[in-house]
Parts: sequence; structure tokens; C-alpha cells
Amino acid sequence: MSIVSEIKKKLVEIKVNYLKKAQYKNVLENLGSNIPQSDDFKNNDLEKCFRQKNVHTENNVITDRIIQAYNKAKKVQKTLPGAFQVGNEWLPIYENYMNDIIIALNTLNKADTNKIYENFMREGCSVGLHGLPFSMEDNFFNGKISRLNGDIYLLDSIYRYNHWKELTANQYQVGDLYMPDYGNPYGYYINNEFVRTGAEYFHYYATRISELIKGEKGRKVVVELGGGYGGLGYFLNKVIDDVTYVDFDLPENMALTAYYLMNCYPEKKILLYGEDDFNEESISEYDVIIMPNFEVLNLPSGKADLVFNSYSLAEMSTETINTYITELKRATKKHVFHVNHTIKSNSLKADEFGIEDKDFKLVSKKPALWNLGRDSKMDEFEYLYSK
Repeated sequence: MSIVSEIKKKLVEIKVNYLKKAQYKNVLENLGSNIPQSDDFKNNDLEKCFRQKNVHTENNVITDRIIQAYNKAKKVQKTLPGAFQVGNEWLPIYENYMNDIIIALNTLNKADTNKIYENFMREGCSVGLHGLPFSMEDNFFNGKISRLNGDIYLLDSIYRYNHWKELTANQYQVGDLYMPDYGNPYGYYINNEFVRTGAEYFHYYATRISELIKGEKGRKVVVELGGGYGGLGYFLNKVIDDVTYVDFDLPENMALTAYYLMNCYPEKKILLYGEDDFNEESISEYDVIIMPNFEVLNLPSGKADLVFNSYSLAEMSTETINTYITELKRATKKHVFHVNHTIKSNSLKADEFGIEDKDFKLVSKKPALWNLGRDSKMDEFEYLYSK
């Protein structure tokens, strides 16, 4: 690298750090918080938070099922209109981060697929799915965590834990946030117990959904549009005894969800795309159903007790949002529940989704303050519509 290039690189680093410091200061002032002085903050060792937690999962049966489902889904997806293609804010993520897993899945390479998934929390295949900055690899995974980056990470983590405690009225213990270590996770420690990053968010919404549908008769059916890597699905199956969890997502994300939930719940009956008919009968028969996004068209009408989306709708094109909203409203008999951006969207903002009509009424809208520990200008709101 030339001297000029090194100087330019250093100037960029100085600018980035200046902006980070300013944002960290703004977040602290906005929170009016003493989190950095708390024991939970001080007692966290960043090296320990990001220590490798590899779990070996070489199960050729699981990997083969995932690869087969993925390739069947991709074959069909190619024939469908733009609403079911990768687009808008997700396109650059796919172009810049997904190449390794796409190649492994396309070439039916079980070894590479499993190797990537064993480390998915630190791989490109999960970028955009765990809610953390795209710069995690540069700032945290290289073994050199700066004091500033560490402070930013811990402030966000401890804030989210405290927010979870507040929202749940302290009725749960830190152990209730346990998630299996598949994917080589990182997180933080509370009273020397490891909390996987994002677990508090997944647990809260799983318990909230459980409360909303507890009065419904028979087997509960919860549909999620965009299940990430399966965090909400994991907790829904943990907190609701008799539930079918149905996830619709882009084929690449669908495959990752399948990996996590199939390893977490080997005893459960899980349906992947192309293995059986997807219909009303299968929804009653399976515990977990993981489908590509376009299969939402085949979701039986009025079958879901609740449909849920977290963030991703506002990141889609207008055409895609309108398609999904139409199908999800058709499919649910009771609740449409979502958390989305009200300002930071390149297409429709959450208030413009068009969910409310003669059948669905807005029951509540309130700030979803989960990201307030990292962004004082967060714009996410939580919406509940019910029939």
C-alpha cells in the first residue's frame, strides 16, 4: 500500500471514530443512563463475549434436506414476478455478503454448507438478519476490539437486557433467555450467564404473541414473514405448548432458519419446501413449517391466529409490501402484528402499509425502543391490528 493510500485510510478511520464517539455521546445523553457505571456493564469481558462457541453439527440428513429444499425453491423463484425476487435494501446484502453460502447450496456441497452454518453468526449469510451493524467482522471478529467499539456494544447489549426486564415486569430470569449455541454466537453476560445477542428481543415477542393468542381454541398457528435465522421460532416453540410455527422467507434465509431450528428441535416434526404438500392438513400435522416467500400464496385463508413481521417489510419494494400485506391479511383470522420503520425506508413506511380496513382495526401503536441504546434517532414502532 502506498503512503498516500495509507494516509487516506487513516483519515477515513479518524472520521469514522469521530462520528462513532459523537453518536455514543448522543445515545448516553438521550438515555440519561448510568449503564456504563453499572456492574452488568463493568463485569463484562469483551474477549469472553466474543469467544468462540463452536458446536459441531455435521448431520448429512439435515444438510441434505436443506440443500434440496433450497434448490427446489430457487428453481421456482426464477419463474416468478419481481415481488418474490431479492430487491430494494436486500439486494446489496446478497451481492456483497451471500456469495459463499449461495455457491455451497447451488453446488450441493454439504461440507461447505455445514461449515458456513456452524459459524453463521460470524458469516456473511446472516448479515442483515441479527440486527447488528454490517461492520461486525472488522470491529469485533478480528480479535482486536477497540475501547470505543466495546463500549458501544456493551451499552447496546445491557440497555436491551434492561429494556426486556422492564417490558416483562421482571417476571423472567436471565436463564429464560437461553438459546442453543448453534451458529457460534456472541453475546454478553449477566450474573455470569451467557445471553446470545438478540435473545431478549426474540423472547419478548414470543411471550407477547403467546399472550395475544392464548384464548384461541385448538392448536395455535403463528406465521412469521422473514424469520431471520429462527430466533423467534425457537422461543415460540419453547413458550407455547401446542403451536405450529410457519415461516416464509427468501430461499437463502429460509435455508438458514431450517438449519437452526432443525438442530435446536430434532424431536419436532419440521416440514421443508418440497417435502410434502403445504396446505391446511400439513399446518395441523407439523410443528414447524419453513417455506420460501412465494408459498405465502398457498397459505390457507383464515388459518393463522397471528402473523408477525419484524423490520423487513419496510425494507422491501412497494410491490412486494403490497403483495405480502394482501396475503397475510387473507390468511389470518385474528391479529397482524409487526415492528417496522416509520422514517428510514426507501419505499412504504410502516404507517403506509394499508393494513387497517373494514376488517382490521389498529389496536395499538407504540415505539419499539429496542435500538435506543445504539441510535438516539431510532424510528421503529410496534403495530397491532386485530379483527
